[in-house]
Amino acid sequence: MNPRSKARAAGSRARRAVCEEVRFAEVEFERPPKPGLVVEFSDGLKLLVEDAGAVDLAAEFIAAFRVHERRQEGGRR
Repeated sequence: MNPRSKARAAGSRARRAVCEEVRFAEVEFERPPKPGLVVEFSDGLKLLVEDAGAVDLAAEFIAAFRVHERRQEGGRR
């Protein structure tokens, strides 16, 4: 590096801004609303069906959940 380049580099360092403080902020962005179906069971379990593509999976889950609940009730007696 030649002497002129060194002088320019040193001068530009002197003019750089110096960080004096750092702050963190939490920012919330509102999500666009998405339609969905919420299936709420009497024991408080909630199942969110996001779109039509999830209906079959939700139906399978509900059927399996009901079988499980019946088995639990049968074992309590």
